[in-house]
Amino acid sequence: MSQPKVYQVDLADISLRVTEWPGEGSPVLLLHATGFHSRCWDEIARRLPGVHMYAVDLRFHGGSERHGEVNWRLMAADIEQLLDRLDLRDAVGVGHSIGGYLMAYAGARQRWRFKRLLLIDPVIFAKQLYEDQFAQSPQVDPTLNPVSRRKNQWRDAEEMYQRFRDRAPFAQWEQQILRDYCEHALREVPGESALQLACDPLHEASIYLSQKGNEAIHDLLPQLTMPVTVLRAPADPDDHTNLAASPTWPGLAEALPNGTEIYLPDRSHFIPMEDPELVARLICEAVAEVEEQAANARE
Repeated sequence: MSQPKVYQVDLADISLRVTEWPGEGSPVLLLHATGFHSRCWDEIARRLPGVHMYAVDLRFHGGSERHGEVNWRLMAADIEQLLDRLDLRDAVGVGHSIGGYLMAYAGARQRWRFKRLLLIDPVIFAKQLYEDQFAQSPQVDPTLNPVSRRKNQWRDAEEMYQRFRDRAPFAQWEQQILRDYCEHALREVPGESALQLACDPLHEASIYLSQKGNEAIHDLLPQLTMPVTVLRAPADPDDHTNLAASPTWPGLAEALPNGTEIYLPDRSHFIPMEDPELVARLICEAVAEVEEQAANARE
């Protein structure tokens, strides 16, 4: 696999880091999950040589800037601006977890840019859950969330890898993806001898807790008229704090004008990390379908 290009894209109030694998044909935009970064897609990109792919570090993550309000709509607006800057057309959009939510949001508002979407266990709940649980719940202090107390002092990526490799859920990941995650998850902090997580645990906890208002995604679902494939892992109805369980509304694919679901009972929420071969194959198929459609339109 050729080395990707890594660069910053300056938007109205934020600079986002983009990792680009040059290639031909219809572009692919990849959005990662909360707490991760664009280089978690490296192994999937390796399986797709010649495909033109862009992966983005979301606000508060990776090499992107970390200022501003923790707000999903603000993060979705970042992606809309980025789409304008990159001027993607006839694209395949791929999003995992919060990346799936953001891809659906931006894809509905700029649907002329996308021919296919692949939403991998997206954080899109049933509308009733937003109304019943999140709209009525008081604002929770993110410092009280266990995620905010994640270990945040590391000697290097190797220490991080050795600590995680035998622990759930990381033990189920393909090991090179875990290494890629650790290699790009840390940053230097001025005045500190230890490395720290690029996605600060407090930001990560705040993102998990910022669900109020996210029901707006349901108003946008009818506008996702392109073919959309939803990958979904099993839920855990007895433990809503289980981050390895699927957060995806089981009725999502049926609520889409052209939706298809692939249910993966033997996988967890971390589908791209556990089965990159499947994800790469679905992306390859989506790109091929877009290319075939474009070729037929030219005849």
